[in-house]
Amino acid sequence: MTDSATYDIAVSFNEEQRAVVDEVVEACRQRGLTVLESNDLPEAEVRFLVSFVSTADEVRTDDEHVLLVLTGEDPTSAPHLHTSGDVVDTLVSRVEEAETTGRPRMPVADLVAALKQQPEPEPVPARPGNPLRALAEQFAAASPALAKRGLAGTLHLGGTTVSVRVEREDNAVYAVEVRDDDIVNFVVLGDSTEQFSGLWQRIEAMLTA
Repeated sequence: MTDSATYDIAVSFNEEQRAVVDEVVEACRQRGLTVLESNDLPEAEVRFLVSFVSTADEVRTDDEHVLLVLTGEDPTSAPHLHTSGDVVDTLVSRVEEAETTGRPRMPVADLVAALKQQPEPEPVPARPGNPLRALAEQFAAASPALAKRGLAGTLHLGGTTVSVRVEREDNAVYAVEVRDDDIVNFVVLGDSTEQFSGLWQRIEAMLTA
């Protein structure tokens, strides 16, 4: 390996970003950094690969030798640097720190390959079904059949409860409240309770299914 094949940084960018990249590269060179502007030297070694990206989610990498520089979007998007900030000062500081700590240069070809390998996104845990909502949907689906029997039903789904009220023409009222702390309340008003036992059995079966 010759001295001409070692650099402080290499830059990676899209052609539409060339104007802003040229400004950064020129400023870096004025500060004494050596810059590789193409990947035509696969055996070259650099301290950092500086990748210019348009959006924060365009490229993701955990490689400590790859620095991401945003050319658009919010300049506070971590862990990206941004062309609207002190990007040159930061690059100079990173290179000086690498020299002080003795961090080795890396083959630019390896860093380019790492840049293309996007890490797998973290799996989103499946959200468990809401048993109260499922219970409310069953009540709601059964409500139209009540009218055929001379009954009128109302349903309320709250954050922690499901309340069902069923009224008959003779003013008998059946009310059920199911709470997410495993409490079930029944209220039967009127002159007939013959349906109470069957109603309890059906609700208990749904809760234990």
